[in-house]
Amino acid sequence: MANTKRKNYNKKKQKGLASKYKAFLGIAVFIIIVFFIWQLIVVLSKPDDDFTLIVTEEPPQIESVEEVINYALQRLDIPDKFIKTYKIENKVYKEITIDSNQLSLTISNIFITDKVKEKGGQILEVEESDDGNRIEMNIFDPKIKKYYVLILKNDTSGLYDNITEISIVIDDFGSFGGELLQEFLNLPKAITFAILPDLTYSEEVMQKAYNQGRETIIHVPMEPESYPKDDPGKNAIYVDLDEKEIKKRMQKFIKQLPLCIGINNHMGSLATQYENVMAPVFEVLKEHDMFFLDSRTSAKTVGYSLAVEMDVPACERDVFLDAGEYENRVAVKTKDISELAERVNNIIVITHAKQKSLDELKAFLSNIEGNNIKLVPITDIVLPKEYVL
Repeated sequence: MANTKRKNYNKKKQKGLASKYKAFLGIAVFIIIVFFIWQLIVVLSKPDDDFTLIVTEEPPQIESVEEVINYALQRLDIPDKFIKTYKIENKVYKEITIDSNQLSLTISNIFITDKVKEKGGQILEVEESDDGNRIEMNIFDPKIKKYYVLILKNDTSGLYDNITEISIVIDDFGSFGGELLQEFLNLPKAITFAILPDLTYSEEVMQKAYNQGRETIIHVPMEPESYPKDDPGKNAIYVDLDEKEIKKRMQKFIKQLPLCIGINNHMGSLATQYENVMAPVFEVLKEHDMFFLDSRTSAKTVGYSLAVEMDVPACERDVFLDAGEYENRVAVKTKDISELAERVNNIIVITHAKQKSLDELKAFLSNIEGNNIKLVPITDIVLPKEYVL
């Protein structure tokens, strides 16, 4: 009897467990189905312009303190000709001449110190001269038991005065990718890409340039005097738009191309003449800590002067490299820019993203090499070095 009861009990128990398991399984399946439906609703209801980039900037492969010192000097944009390296006994010395008009010794010292400490280096001693024109840093690498002495000096002899900085901006990216884009990406990284919004390859260009460490700006379409013959596009900045709409369009451009650090105007020979059009543009730039490059598509532009007045970092285009159709254009432009470099400290050049302009740009870069002209990113001209670092 006892065995019969035990068997009946076990059968009931097993049936109870089975029914509980089926109930649990049903609930789990229901939850999974609800979850996937919810995810589908979220994806389908997400607006098209809510684009999120995965930024993958690869840090340089730096292992030793000596490598990080060299990397820091590169980031500070110190030309090799102003770095003298030699060895005395067991110490490596580097005498570094710094352009005090662009960068202070204090900022240089802080930046190098931070980078050295990140790699486990030790700052043993820092001494500054009484006149403030010299800082000596004693550094030790405990991994390899090696000492370094960095001597940072202000340029008191005018060595930098003979060097003209030139920044090159290439307009109109966004309409192509593939091999032609790669050819442009192979250019020196100091060259800035200006990207048109709303085009098929706009975001791809921005991401690839960023992953190189290259600066990019938004090439904001604006109304030209020749509109509607020359059409900047339906989302451009037109003179008949009110302030709210102008700001809305600017915010949309920035949201679409969030890694860009400034803007310049695409067309815009009419729009840049009006303060009531440009002021809302600059208010948005100020909100996002971005700068303005006036492409100067009109002699009547108020862009640069108004930006300065509104405390927005700004600069102006000096030369269109690929403007005009005539023989020996590269030679003529090289001569013009070389002569201009003798009179000014910096020059901003704009060219365009097309094959012919690319070929001419390569020839131009070859022509100016070694002529006391230094190729720099646009931020070196428009922003103080302390701001960039």
